[in-house]
Amino acid sequence: MKRIVYFALVLLLTETANVGCLASSPKLAQTPSEPGAFIDDLGKRAIKLLGDKSATEQQQRSGFRALLREGFATRAIGFFVIGKYRRSSSRSEINEFVTTFENYIVELYSSQFRNYAGQSFQIAKVQATSRPSDFIVTTHVLRANGELIFKVAFQVRQRKGRPSKILDVKIKGVSMILAQRDEFTAFISRHGGKLGALIEVLKKRIGSLKIKRQQPDDYSAESTSNNSPSEGDEDVKSRTIQ
Repeated sequence: MKRIVYFALVLLLTETANVGCLASSPKLAQTPSEPGAFIDDLGKRAIKLLGDKSATEQQQRSGFRALLREGFATRAIGFFVIGKYRRSSSRSEINEFVTTFENYIVELYSSQFRNYAGQSFQIAKVQATSRPSDFIVTTHVLRANGELIFKVAFQVRQRKGRPSKILDVKIKGVSMILAQRDEFTAFISRHGGKLGALIEVLKKRIGSLKIKRQQPDDYSAESTSNNSPSEGDEDVKSRTIQ
């Protein structure tokens, strides 16, 4: 299950190239199906990125970070996943966490590019929510032969005059940002309510991932099944961007 989640997140996080390109299409801007077109267009670009064998590792990593920032509400997500501890932390500490969290996501999921094996996705449906600015876009992730692997739902927010942003991803009905918040806040609670403890754990994990990145490809299968922080860090699982 973890390996499937990792692939989904790599695919979904990279479905964020050139979000601004949709603004030039009046037809899309006037239809409620536009969130679906947003995800569809970005997903096709993601597939192209994942399949680009000519790109260097550094190019992929840099592109991944840019796409993450462009397509996801990263700062808002960072605030959300630390829950009530945002109120008891200083602004500088929160900013450090948001930066560290982003670095962690980039290190963790960019390493999964090597596992891409021709999977694709299709838009299944677009649903409005009780919040006028939010839509749920359900997609089907498919094997190269067209077989359905699983369903993924995006929560997309669209506000007038602002670029579309992905707020959450649900895989098999599980909200990734809620799962991450539960894990992070539980960890902080067990460490005296200090956000700094979580920041240090993530920094250590980033260092470990960087070391693994320098190793040969044959370590990949092992690292894919063991991506949560070790000793003392086990509570900070790498389930998502959340």
